Amino acid sequence: ERADAMQTVESHIVELGGIFNKLAVMVNEQREMVDRIDENVDDANENINSSLSVLTNTLNSLRSNKMLGVKVFSILIIFIIFFVTFLA
Repeated sequence: ERADAMQTVESHIVELGGIFNKLAVMVNEQREMVDRIDENVDDANENINSSLSVLTNTLNSLRSNKMLGVKVFSILIIFIIFFVTFLA
């Protein structure tokens, strides 16, 4: 009876060892997936930073174009006032 109990314990230990081996394989597979996710997050972060830079440059360009429009409009108004005042 004691030998049967020892065989049962031994079989459970072997089964437990198999479960731990399967668990180690699953963890190793998940590590590769986590590494890929980490790389994708890094790529996304770089893309976001470059997008922010492009949007900032575009905003600055639009602001300077607005000032250019205001300057051109002011010059046109000055020419119209000059034309009406001195040539009409």
